[in-house]
Amino acid sequence: MIASSRQLLLLMTFAFWASLLTIPDAAGNECIACHRNPDFFAQYPKLNEYYQEWRDSPHARAEVTCDNCHGGRPRATSASKAHSGVLSMSDTKSTLHFQRQPKTCGRCHSDVREEFVQSKHYAALSGQRAAPTCTTCHPAMSQRPDFRLIVLNACRNCHGEGNSEDLPLVTADAESLFHQLNIVEGLLGWTRIHYESRGWPGDSRSRVADIEARYQKTLNWVHQFHLQETVAETEVILGELREFFETARREFESQADAGGS
Repeated sequence: MIASSRQLLLLMTFAFWASLLTIPDAAGNECIACHRNPDFFAQYPKLNEYYQEWRDSPHARAEVTCDNCHGGRPRATSASKAHSGVLSMSDTKSTLHFQRQPKTCGRCHSDVREEFVQSKHYAALSGQRAAPTCTTCHPAMSQRPDFRLIVLNACRNCHGEGNSEDLPLVTADAESLFHQLNIVEGLLGWTRIHYESRGWPGDSRSRVADIEARYQKTLNWVHQFHLQETVAETEVILGELREFFETARREFESQADAGGS
């Protein structure tokens, strides 16, 4: 029986929400126990808010808890002891100070850090200047980057019309790139679901795996901020994916016609 496009979309949606239900609770971590305690909500609403944001984040699903980034003592049972050693993000010694974030985040995201340290943004950070850092584009508790908001709130702040440092106007390239990357992600998901449900003809499995690897490499490459080159590579990937999509669509329609005749 051939699934309809609507059924495929529902399957993708179900898979996404199912992933959110597998969030761990990191037993024995007093940071989590305190921040999720509803008794503190009225007096300290931020406590619960931080927990809610963390609970719905990729960090929670990867079992990365407060202390992994902020420091502190997650087994301590008093607030003063638990927060021992935790510094404000404005403190230059804090592991989450904007100039130190690439090193902190790079402990897990080493592939991305390798790309970012080659960028002009990193050079500016290293030169003790205010410049984009990890959380400029990737709020730690965000389920995923909102590419449009990155362009509106980050890129245009420095690279907008009439900027004071005469920086290049790159927001159009950034917006185009993020739009294309979103399309690539959607087509990759649809293509994989289509062939997983019908079998992989010829060398299609290895070709899709190759495209997925190049897509991931391109996502990392974005962090060098060579936007025009990255747009060009994304267009090549998108062209190949569209061929897969059109082939799959024709097969789908052909099988549907045969089933209805």
